[in-house]
Amino acid sequence: MEKRILLVEDDAQFREVFTSALKLALAPEQLDVGFVEADSLAEARARLREGGLDAALIDVTLPDGNGLDFVREINDGTVIPTLVLTAALDHSVAARAVEAGAQGALSKVVSMPETVEAIKRLTDAGPPEG
Repeated sequence: MEKRILLVEDDAQFREVFTSALKLALAPEQLDVGFVEADSLAEARARLREGGLDAALIDVTLPDGNGLDFVREINDGTVIPTLVLTAALDHSVAARAVEAGAQGALSKVVSMPETVEAIKRLTDAGPPEG
C-alpha cells in the first residue's frame, strides 16, 4: 500500500531531484511512496486539509513562514509523523524540530541511503506521542 508523504519545499528543482531519487532508491517492495508536494505553508495547509497523508517532510525556511511553526500546527490538529528538512543541520535545529513535535531533522545533503532509512522509520513511526 502506497504511503503518501507531504513534501513542503519551496525550491522546485530540489523537490524534483529529491522525489525522483527517493522513488528510485525506494523500490516498491521496500516502501511504496507517493509524494504530495507543496511550495509554501499556505499550499501545505491546503494539502493537509485534503487528508490521506502518512508523513511529512518539511523545510525549515519557506517563503511565507517557518516550517517549525507548521510542525506545531500539524501536532495541534491532524497528527502525522514529520521530519524537518534543513540545508544546515546542527543540534539546535534538531532540538527545535523535536520540541515542535517532529520525529527529528534531516539534512538535505545526507546520503541517499541515510535519507531512505529516515523515511522508512518515519512512515513506520505513526503519530507522535504527546
